[in-house]
Amino acid sequence: MPTVMNRPIFALAAAALLSAGAAQAQMTSATTTTTAQNSTHAHSTAPQRVVAYDLGALEILQALGIPAAGGPQAQFPAYLADYTARYTVAGSLFEPDYDALSKIRPDLIIVGGRSAAKAQTLGKLAPVLDFSVRGDHLLHDLERNITDIARLYGKQAQGKALVDKINQEVAELRRLSSQAAPGVLLMAINEKIMPQAPGSRFGLLFDVLGAKSALTAQDVPARGGPAYTFDDLAKLQPQWIYVIDRNTAVGSAAGGGEIIPSPKVFDNAQVRATPAGQKGQVVFLDPKGWYLMGSSGPTALLNNVAQLQQAYRAAGIK
Repeated sequence: MPTVMNRPIFALAAAALLSAGAAQAQMTSATTTTTAQNSTHAHSTAPQRVVAYDLGALEILQALGIPAAGGPQAQFPAYLADYTARYTVAGSLFEPDYDALSKIRPDLIIVGGRSAAKAQTLGKLAPVLDFSVRGDHLLHDLERNITDIARLYGKQAQGKALVDKINQEVAELRRLSSQAAPGVLLMAINEKIMPQAPGSRFGLLFDVLGAKSALTAQDVPARGGPAYTFDDLAKLQPQWIYVIDRNTAVGSAAGGGEIIPSPKVFDNAQVRATPAGQKGQVVFLDPKGWYLMGSSGPTALLNNVAQLQQAYRAAGIK
């Protein structure tokens, strides 16, 4: 019976997904719920036709040298271009193409984040794993996802090496970021700027990577309230400004029109009057790595960590 698992700690044998290395794993479908106990059973056959709608899962598969049979169409970062060009497009980040899926005949489908809402429907076609990650538990959830895919394909050593590298680089970034002055994280949609506090969608900059925020959740304007402006930013006088350019990430402007790149938008008198502007500490975070990929895959996360390490070291933090 096709199955949806929300906590993918498993081994795969025939049509069943069994847990491996966890106390319990819940396996649910639209009509049944099965609990699998601890198992050291190794899968006899790894999936051969994996369709991954979750972008973090695509990165894990690529990093471990595992081809995907299908996946979404998206404005991928350059490092994923060759990998994704080899699979069959099976829909978008939000909507599967069921005709394409019928031709692929997947034996495993991985969803997460934007595609997680389709898990139950896709579970009627093939076993489905939900690889969604929580921003404030990013490292834990990413390690779980890497470990499970590595176990499924017999690549445990490679998976462990990847997890170890991530933990090492994040620890080094946290050492650097602990020495940096507080800053402001802004998502930019052309000239509209929206501050992000700890605990928000992109709050992993603070919650996981250790940067200090000059704003709390209470300082962020409520949805539907007054817009946050560059004058507000200038009054705050931040030492660091971090920017995520949404439109550049997705390759189109919200509501249509032209894309105004964030470096152009932030080249203004208010930003130049801040300590961040005067010291060259305005960091334009990789838009695809942050907005599109959500730092949820190993390559995006490592690239984002490396960019921040470089920014802090360039500011004299050692």
